[in-house]
Amino acid sequence: MRRVVLISIAAAAAILLLAVLAGLLIARSMVGEPGVERLSSVTEDLGAQRLLFVFAHPDDEITANALMRRAVAEGVHVALYTATRGEAGTQYPPVIDQPNLGVVREAEARKHGFDIGVGRHTVEDLGDGQLAGRDFEDLVARVSAEIAVAGPDTVVSFHPQSAISLHPDHMTIGRATAEAVARSDRQINLVWVLAPRPALNRFGGEQGARIASLQPAPDFAVAAPARDKRRAWAIHHSQSEYLQAEYGLPPWLLYTLWTEEYYALAGEGWDRR
Repeated sequence: MRRVVLISIAAAAAILLLAVLAGLLIARSMVGEPGVERLSSVTEDLGAQRLLFVFAHPDDEITANALMRRAVAEGVHVALYTATRGEAGTQYPPVIDQPNLGVVREAEARKHGFDIGVGRHTVEDLGDGQLAGRDFEDLVARVSAEIAVAGPDTVVSFHPQSAISLHPDHMTIGRATAEAVARSDRQINLVWVLAPRPALNRFGGEQGARIASLQPAPDFAVAAPARDKRRAWAIHHSQSEYLQAEYGLPPWLLYTLWTEEYYALAGEGWDRR
């Protein structure tokens, strides 16, 4: 009798486990981009030896930290440019008096870069929330100067028309980066970091659907271990509860479902408007 009970419990547990796994696979299929080929090697597939990531704020680099880690692991030199100190952001949770938030967020970004293995990290103080109002030529010149020093063969930034969230700072830094690459006398591959369109369409409401419609189709994906994403948000402590506050999803749940980063190659015909 005892053996029968144990067998029944084991069978019930196995059925439950299979149901959970099936549910997880279905949930992941609702979030991820189907049919996108995974990058197997940064050096072989992208032909990259020196990468430069250009973003607007501290924590923006979390969107691409799996690619950054993959590149570092392959011996690729990784540089990071952050245009602002994030001083105008909301604190999730509050960790410092607001006038000094920029100090904290810059430190968080530098700590995250160090944790990844970034070889060079430039943080500017160009005004959180003010990039769209800055002189565009000055911004292009600053990104161009970073390109000249970092010497990348591949530059990664936000897609100018969608920018993952339609944030004006993201869109502006993406556009300035594209212009700086176009003006460079170096041979540089330009890559856009994207959000998964199925997730945007299903869970992002009207704005998510608009972002998805503006994004190009991804050319490749990078496996994004949940532990690295959670670790990144823990390092960015002043923003560590952002996802839960804004979207009702804690990082552990979001990154259990969102398991890849997506990228598009800008190519020669990208829109510079």
